Parts: sequence; structure tokens; C-alpha cells
Amino acid sequence: MKKIMDYLKLAVLILGVLMGVQIPGFVSQYGQNLDARVAESLKGLSQFQQDADQFFNGNIDLLLKHYARNQDPVIVAGGQSIRALVARNQRLTQAQMTFHQSIYSPYFQVFVSPITEIRDDVWNHYEYKVILNGEAISIGIGFGLLVLAVFEFVFFFLGLMFQPRFRWHRKMTR
Repeated sequence: MKKIMDYLKLAVLILGVLMGVQIPGFVSQYGQNLDARVAESLKGLSQFQQDADQFFNGNIDLLLKHYARNQDPVIVAGGQSIRALVARNQRLTQAQMTFHQSIYSPYFQVFVSPITEIRDDVWNHYEYKVILNGEAISIGIGFGLLVLAVFEFVFFFLGLMFQPRFRWHRKMTR
């Protein structure tokens, strides 16, 4: 039984390492997706920014106020659409700056405070790959050891929970 448990622990460690080496690739793909969406957002706003440059000294807020003051509901609705584009661009740009802030910020953003639309898109289209650089190996080993520790912890407590019953049962049957 001990030999089977040793092999099971080894399998859990290997599985944890394989899962862990996927993390940097996933984070990298999230960052690429975020960068692409920022570029797309800037391109979508560029024509409106040109209008703001031409008529309002580059101030897009003044352009939006101009749209809002108009009596034509179609123009007002267009202004609201532009406002939504501006807000999305600001949100994406802020997320991009935060993502590239430090070595740990991409991981924090992806796993703690992501843009869920991007994370879900990356998750749905993610292709598993093994990147063997120092970062992936470190994370893989660390994650594997963490998974193994959780596995050991669970089995330790399961042993504590069920072992006294067996001892009590043995005493009663003697």
C-alpha cells in the first residue's frame, strides 16, 4: 500500500508541474489579447479623436458634450456610443498599464482582478503548450509542490479522521 501511495504522490507532483508550466503561457496570451484589444480600441476612437482635434483642441470630452447638447436624438445616441468607446478604451488602457507594471502584476491581474471578458476568451481558446524557460519551470515546480502539499494535507487529515474509528472498532471486537 505504501508503494501505491508513493506512486500516487509522484503522479500528483507531475500533474501539478504540468499544470504549473501552463500558467506563464496563459498569462502571456492574456497580455497579448489585452494589447490587441487596446490597439483595436484606439483605432475605433481615432476618427472621433481627429474630430476633437479639429474642432475642440483635442478635447474629446468637449466633443461628447457637443453631441449631448444637440437636439437630434440620433446625434445624442451617437454621442453616447462614442462615450462608451472612450470608457472602454480608458478601462483597457488602465488594465494594460497595470499588466505591464511589474514582474508580478500580470499574474495578479489574470488571477485576481482580470477583465473577465478577456480572461474567458483566452480560456476558451487556450491551447496547451510547454514553455521551458526559467519562469515556467519555477512556477511549474512551485505549483507541483503546492498541489502535492495540499494532497498530503488532505490525506493526513483523512487519516486522522478515520484512524480513531478503526482503533475503537478493533478494541471493541477483541
